Amino acid sequence: MAKEPDYRSNSLLRGLSILECFEPRRPEMTLTEIAEAISVTSSAAYRFIVTLEREGYLIRQENRYRLAPRVMDLGYRYLASLDVYDLARPLAEALRNETGFTVHVAVLQETEIVYVHRALSDRAMVSNVPVGSRLPAFSTTMGRVLLSDLPEEELDRRFAGYAFDRMSPAAPASLAELKPLLKADRRRGHVAQGSHLATGTYSIAAPLVSRHGHYVAAMNLSGHEMQMQPDPALTARVLAVAAEISKLL
Repeated sequence: MAKEPDYRSNSLLRGLSILECFEPRRPEMTLTEIAEAISVTSSAAYRFIVTLEREGYLIRQENRYRLAPRVMDLGYRYLASLDVYDLARPLAEALRNETGFTVHVAVLQETEIVYVHRALSDRAMVSNVPVGSRLPAFSTTMGRVLLSDLPEEELDRRFAGYAFDRMSPAAPASLAELKPLLKADRRRGHVAQGSHLATGTYSIAAPLVSRHGHYVAAMNLSGHEMQMQPDPALTARVLAVAAEISKLL
């Protein structure tokens, strides 16, 4: 029987093995320690390490390396790739039926949110963003919630050179303006405000949190501001449903 060709990339495998070296009992390692862990020379390990550092997967502090926030982003993408739609759909639709307002669910991809579910209201004036739509995270309630979970250095990486194209003067004009908003969002645990993108729309957004404490998605309750006003009871209900969905993640 002919031997099946091996198409694996040894360089890629070495890079992945470096990332796997780091664990709770050794969160930081020197070049020599990394080389020993993956059984290569220091010069060979250095080439892989430089690449991982420049691509944002490792951070160097003096002569020691540790995992960078971009590695966490890979984990977020995996968790977000789990079928959030299936898990969120029954409770999202129940909230829509209970309140009469539209419910959306979205995940974060770099500086945008992607809508993965919509439970559409039958009201005459309705917030209606189709599944698959991409919107700038800094201008949306769900995006603000999801960005508030990222470390500051990860925000710096994602928004390096980013053009804050505002559609409302109420939206932040720069990362420097966005960061304090995100800190307040994180403390508050939700974002509730009028839309910066769709005039006359109001929404309340809350995180969907994995069992590991990471924000893997967000949901919002949204409607026209003539029908939906700031309401502590309504906000509490959104947070409660988000917490119920989070238990399934």
